[in-house]
Amino acid sequence: MKRILKNLKETQKFACDLMAKIEKEYGNKAGALLVCLFGDLGAGKTALVKVCAEYFGIKEHVTSPTFVILKNYNLPPKNTLTFKRMVHIDAYRLENAQELLNLGWDEILKEKSNIIFLEWPEKVSEILPSTSVKIYLNHLDETQREIEIL
Repeated sequence: MKRILKNLKETQKFACDLMAKIEKEYGNKAGALLVCLFGDLGAGKTALVKVCAEYFGIKEHVTSPTFVILKNYNLPPKNTLTFKRMVHIDAYRLENAQELLNLGWDEILKEKSNIIFLEWPEKVSEILPSTSVKIYLNHLDETQREIEIL
């Protein structure tokens, strides 16, 4: 599926629809759900994660974890919510996959109630499960983004 998102409102609706679909389709599988976000700097990866965090009811200010690499957000209780924790990882500064493994990657993936958003997954591709959702973002102009989900 490929779409052009013209503004923040369209991005919010897209993210809400996507998260609802993900919860329905992937919520009962073994292990965490990994959402890989591909795209150049400024493509909208972190912006998409922020909107997804809003969907999950996270009130904290969500920023890119570029310098800390990994941030955890506990999700507020919600009757329909499959996930209990959102993990946001930015692999941009990682030199290799071992660095992500050193941060407890295997344990994060085993926890069924985690939804993980991974920016720059190509940096650690050799340790990613084949079941991950892949989202490609392309910056078209100041407000428009092309988004493709595989």
